[in-house]
Amino acid sequence: MGELGDLYAEGRERFIGIVAGADPTKPVPTCPLWTVKDTLAHVAGIPADILAGRLDGVATDPWTEAQVVARRNQSIAEIVQEWRETGPEIDAMVDSFGPTGKQLLLDLTTHEQDVRLALGRPALRDAPVLDVGLDFLALGLGAALPKALSIEADGRTWQAGEGIPAATLRGSRFDVIRACTGRRSRAQVEAMDWSGDAASLVDALEFGPFTFPANDIVE
Repeated sequence: MGELGDLYAEGRERFIGIVAGADPTKPVPTCPLWTVKDTLAHVAGIPADILAGRLDGVATDPWTEAQVVARRNQSIAEIVQEWRETGPEIDAMVDSFGPTGKQLLLDLTTHEQDVRLALGRPALRDAPVLDVGLDFLALGLGAALPKALSIEADGRTWQAGEGIPAATLRGSRFDVIRACTGRRSRAQVEAMDWSGDAASLVDALEFGPFTFPANDIVE
């Protein structure tokens, strides 16, 4: 098992520890259509779908919603048991997935942060998986941004896009990831530590399925 496999296993156990004994109906503010159990159903459903070859429409809303619907009548404990059975197989495979492996870890960590917020648990602000998440975000942003962006976070620098960066965004890895995955309002993103031509890049931070929420979110 490689580095990504180790991080996926660690993230799975953190997530399971957070949801154990939680109210399954608790709303998740940063995933407004989902509860705590729905969010668990999504992250646990991904390895099941990978192993079953159910990859048509991967990462789209219908694909993720099918994971939630399939587990609607299950308890948190039952979903956790399924994940503990399928997860180790993904641990052994994820390092062979290329960039998709980092995407899987970004998704898991993002939803871990979502559930932590919903349950009033401290945010995960310092962990190696945050570097992996920013690796993937820089790749995704590079394909979406009209100009290159430099990201400076916790002593490291990432570049999204090619050429001389038009702007630099500074912040913690946690805050940058939350901003780039739709967990910050436009006003919050604009208020971050920018230099250069930020105005030309803020719109593109809504890349992929991520959009700015209507209201400011604390974590």
